[in-house]
Amino acid sequence: MMSVRRIIMSLSVAMTVMPYAAASRGIPSADTSAVRIDSASVTAVRSLGDAGIFATSLDSMALKENISMSFADVLAYNSSVFIRQSGRASLSTISFRGTSASHTQVLWNGMEINSPMSGMTDFSLIPAFLTDRAELVHGTSSLRYAAGGIGGAVILGTGPDLKEGLSMQFIQGIGSFLTVDDYLRIGYRHKGFHASLRTVFSFSPGRFPYVNMDKKVNEYDDDMNIISSYHPREYNENGKYRDWHVLLETGYDIPAGGDIRLAVWRLGSYRQLPKLTVDYSGSGDFINEQDENTLRAVATYSKRAGDVNICASAGYELSGVSYDYAFDAGNGNWSSMTDSYSRTHAVHVKCNADWHLSDRWLLRSSLSVSRQMIESYDDVSGQGYDAGRTDAGLYVSLSWKPVERAGLTLAVREELAGDRLSYPIPSFNADMLVWRPAMLYLKCSVARNYRFPTMNDMYFIPGGNPGLRPENGFSYDAGYSLSKDWSGCSVAAEGTWFDSYINDWIIWLPYGNRKNFFTPLNLLQVHAYGVEQEVRFSAEFRKKWKFSLNGNFTWSPSRNMSGTGMKGDMSSGQQLVYIPEYCASVTSSLSFRSWRLLYKWCWYSRRYVMTSNEDAPSGSVPPYFMNDITLAKSLDFKVAEISLSLAVRNLFNENYVTVLSRPMPGINFEFFAGITPKWNRHVK
Repeated sequence: MMSVRRIIMSLSVAMTVMPYAAASRGIPSADTSAVRIDSASVTAVRSLGDAGIFATSLDSMALKENISMSFADVLAYNSSVFIRQSGRASLSTISFRGTSASHTQVLWNGMEINSPMSGMTDFSLIPAFLTDRAELVHGTSSLRYAAGGIGGAVILGTGPDLKEGLSMQFIQGIGSFLTVDDYLRIGYRHKGFHASLRTVFSFSPGRFPYVNMDKKVNEYDDDMNIISSYHPREYNENGKYRDWHVLLETGYDIPAGGDIRLAVWRLGSYRQLPKLTVDYSGSGDFINEQDENTLRAVATYSKRAGDVNICASAGYELSGVSYDYAFDAGNGNWSSMTDSYSRTHAVHVKCNADWHLSDRWLLRSSLSVSRQMIESYDDVSGQGYDAGRTDAGLYVSLSWKPVERAGLTLAVREELAGDRLSYPIPSFNADMLVWRPAMLYLKCSVARNYRFPTMNDMYFIPGGNPGLRPENGFSYDAGYSLSKDWSGCSVAAEGTWFDSYINDWIIWLPYGNRKNFFTPLNLLQVHAYGVEQEVRFSAEFRKKWKFSLNGNFTWSPSRNMSGTGMKGDMSSGQQLVYIPEYCASVTSSLSFRSWRLLYKWCWYSRRYVMTSNEDAPSGSVPPYFMNDITLAKSLDFKVAEISLSLAVRNLFNENYVTVLSRPMPGINFEFFAGITPKWNRHVK
């Protein structure tokens, strides 16, 4: 449990940073090069098709100031979603509104990138440096992009540099535990043609010290009586990782309106899986590692012709993952427990069309088709599966603005998964401007949703269940949004109440006569409800001091209302495992001329790892809060801009875990140096 002293220390940092004056969200980040930006007036116009949509857009500064982090870390400090991870370069997943990670749909440049095997996306493999646009679409609002996002969707995009001529940026990071990070971006634009190349390389042995709170060492006197005990200091063994990414983008802006773009993303990831804190196997040699290689490519054509906007895209994904687990059995002999691999091929085709029938009517349609082919096999057990599935989706919506202050959208989606056709999936969204001086909107929505079983759910050996029914249910949202600017200050807030009822929730449980393997079953009825709240504030003082504050809070009870119906089950009415009921985050920055101080704080309440919600050391993950701080300085020379920054993570050296028995590092540091040449080679 957190001590009062630590809580006070945590809050004192925020209170120290906040009172001083103010920063707009356009100030460059601490972890990347800083540039001086002139002030500008921005007026937001709500699109007719956005009526009643519950979405959170991350500004470009939130992405750039976390350049050394994965996208999961960015969301941990800048949103209300729950991030489940066990350290850097480890599996990181995102959950909306009390649902699981497989209920979150993820799109990259319009292409769905959820694993067709597990249904999840590993956000630790998405560097913030490769992301230019990011939007979180909550609950029922995600149906405009894809079905299956019962919790919500994450929309990611990349884009070219808007500057004419040749540009470059290079950032070198060196940190604790021999961590090395390299970031390079080269771009070129001339008369509508643009191309860019981005590379990311990260490496670390991942060996850090920690106090193992799951073990206790006793000290004895001469009569073998216990006189004291302590938690031992150990090292995170077998934690090395090596990740690299290459992103190539090119395109052409059509003078008559529209563009053609191609984005190709290649990544390679080698990761060892560290020992658990409850591992007593000693220091014997073992192999526990995963190797992944993925290629993603998306070609897009968009055209604007009068009142009609058309966008067509085609994408391809090839992914290979191998996993090896073996230990030294002695005498030079190795005993292999697992030697598995999986290969995934996926082809995606999508076409969207928006037709503005008038100033008050918008007709929107989307048709998508995808084909997934999967081969999964384990050489040790000799088991696996080879399967494929074709999915398709059709979406049609009609938006109407009956009066200037109100907007309504009625939509329906139809989904096909293999030979299964869903019932029609309707949705209704509405909003109304009730007070113009503060741009106060009231919003509501209601929708049905479906999530079809994943390929592992149906075909994994042993345990796959081809007879699984899709998860389905209804969701309801109601909330508000407001924004107000005055005298160099701005305030914005958005709050939402949500309520979802999900039937046939899929859960993996022990099965068979000996209960020696798991199988997925449609056993649960889940009621997920709660409140999301976001507040943003920025101010400028005498044009030298700038301050910004962004706070998020979520209360998300997610109850298993039915139980499993199995003998001895005590899960009915309990919170779902690994879903915190409360989470919060705060990000604040203070800037003065070329200096910037950035403070980040997040907190998660207790997470249960047993369906019965037993509040025992082995039955739950204790609540924890985390503090990071970064100090940055930019230097402006005639030939280049130089940025220097120092990031301190886990500022108060907390002993904590985010996943049971997975060690996390104490206080650690990373120094960044960046250079952006001023070539000014504009092509005439």
